[in-house]
Order: sequence, then C-alpha cells, then structure tokens
Amino acid sequence: MLEAVFENNNGKKYTFGPSGCTWFGMNIGQGVEVNLGKSQGFAQIGETVETQAISGRTIDVTGQVYGDITERKNSLRTVCAPLDSGRLVFNKDSFIRVYVKAAPTFSVVKNNGLFKMQFYAPYPFFSSITESYFLIGGTKKNFRFPVNYGKPHRFGTRSSERYVNVLNNGDVRVPYKLVLRSDGTSTNPKVTNMSNFSFIKLNGTISAGEYITVYRDENNVLRAELTSGSTVTDVISWIDDDSSLFELEAGDNLLSATDDEGGIALIASFSFNPAKAVLYET
Repeated sequence: MLEAVFENNNGKKYTFGPSGCTWFGMNIGQGVEVNLGKSQGFAQIGETVETQAISGRTIDVTGQVYGDITERKNSLRTVCAPLDSGRLVFNKDSFIRVYVKAAPTFSVVKNNGLFKMQFYAPYPFFSSITESYFLIGGTKKNFRFPVNYGKPHRFGTRSSERYVNVLNNGDVRVPYKLVLRSDGTSTNPKVTNMSNFSFIKLNGTISAGEYITVYRDENNVLRAELTSGSTVTDVISWIDDDSSLFELEAGDNLLSATDDEGGIALIASFSFNPAKAVLYET
C-alpha cells in the first residue's frame, strides 16, 4: 500500500497512510500536459512545433483520519499550514518538492474525519531518493582489506579517462549537479555531451584547492558558485552564453570534460536523482 510523508521545511512531518491513521488518495498517476509553441508558414499543411514546456503539477489530496480524530486533525493543520512547503516522500524511495496550495479543509460533520487539500509541485516529476554519481578524472581506489604491509601497495591511481557514460535510468531528462575541481590549474573548463554535442562551459579559472558547483536550487533556478577555502562566490556570469547542457537526457549521456590545458588536471563529478513521470499505487 502506498504511503506518503509530507516533510515541511520546519522539520515537521505528517504521514498519509495506515501508520499515520489516515486513509488518502492522491492523483499522482496522472501525466502532465506539454505546452507546445507552434507556428505555421504560408501554404504549410500542418504546423511546426518550435518549443516544448511543462508546467508544474497540482496534487489533489482527499482522505479521512481515524483513531484520535481531534489529534490527527490538529497535526494535519499544523504540518500542512498555509505558506508551508517541503517535500512529499513516497514509500521511502521517491519524492517531489511541493508547496501547500490549499490547506486542509475538514467535513462539518463532527468526528467523521473527512478532509481535502492541495499541494503544488513546480517541478512535476517524482525523483528517486537514491542519488546517482559519476566521475571523470580523480583517483581510483586501489587499497582494500586485507592488506599485506610487507609488500608494496598503492592507495589509488590517477584516472586518465576523459569520458564517462552517465546513465540516467529515469523516464525523463533531469537537472544535475556538476562539481569541477583541479589538481593544478583549469582554465575555461567545458563538459560536452558527445551524443548531441550540447555543452556547458565556464569562462574562468579554477586553482588547486578551489572548486565550482553548478546546480539547480529547490526552486529549479540555475546556480554557479566558486568555493575557495571558506569563501563562496557567485560565478553564474562565468557560464558561456552558448551553453545548453543543463539537463541529462533519459538513457545514455556520453560526457567528456576538458579545458584549455587539455583537461589533464580537471576533475568533474556529476550527481542527480533519476525521475519518474508518474507514480502508481502499489
């Protein structure tokens, strides 16, 4: 049976499901509509699709609390209050970030426990709790137990590979976090998807001990930050205007990493949460 836990940004939780004494239904099995930007030329039969965009998802919740009905109502009102936001976690393996769009409304019939409410998810897909991680460059571990200290051994070896197949095993393309660092100096680092030649390039220099993080925040806004010691600097202006590699395609993504020095010292890591288009009750 499907169970959902709403975790608000204040650290409070409410469980929809038997362990939370709440029967519920959510429309999480519905697909999302794609908004198409279309045009039609002179004497053209049919139309040309020029843009595709997907809006957020409204999640309608209906249900009934039981047991200590007064206590459950108060808990639901407190955790899912107006202006609250957080994430819905489903069966401990998928989540979606949401805002409370309509706070819980309860039946006027005393002690029947019926309620309804709404969440709104700006990013409409259901992300895996388990994060995927891939690395280009860096050091591969060679040290493992048991070990014989009487014989020479290596703790690790420097990887010379400049490519990695980043597998996105979800249903849809997803945003990702890119971390770029260097063992020496990296000038104008660039990551390219060799499958479609889209790329992301940063016009700047990373010195040893520094790293750049490019990611989407909780509101899906693109961020780029340079960390040097305890100082974090906004470097969103470093992203080249022709960059377009801001999401990973579903399936294989053959990525390369290089810079003006040939990528010898560059280390690039990729992390992301594969996502499903819909969830079904199981």
